[in-house]
Amino acid sequence: MWRENKGFSTIETMSALSLWLFLLLTVVPLWDKLIADENMTESREIGYQMMNESISKYMMTGEGTEEKAVTMNNNNYTLKWEEEGEYQNVCISAAAYKEKPFCLSILRTDWLYAS
Repeated sequence: MWRENKGFSTIETMSALSLWLFLLLTVVPLWDKLIADENMTESREIGYQMMNESISKYMMTGEGTEEKAVTMNNNNYTLKWEEEGEYQNVCISAAAYKEKPFCLSILRTDWLYAS
């Protein structure tokens, strides 16, 4: 009985191999992209926290508008303040960001600070 089916095991092996190769070639790059996106999201979250702390300090005291460079979680962040008319732009950039730095704008207050 087995001698009459000479090519069946070869075809079955090749189809199983092709199925595994297809899965590996599609899932592994997606997994790598998923991990890279997770690292980017974590880096952005840290950047937003740093911007929030800096803006809060500015709103409470009127100080803290100097440029800062901070290293957290093996990433270098640069926080930069820029004046644009009656607004202050707070921009943060990092080596992990592939795009341009992201910025938030706040209304400049020269008279409203907590005492």
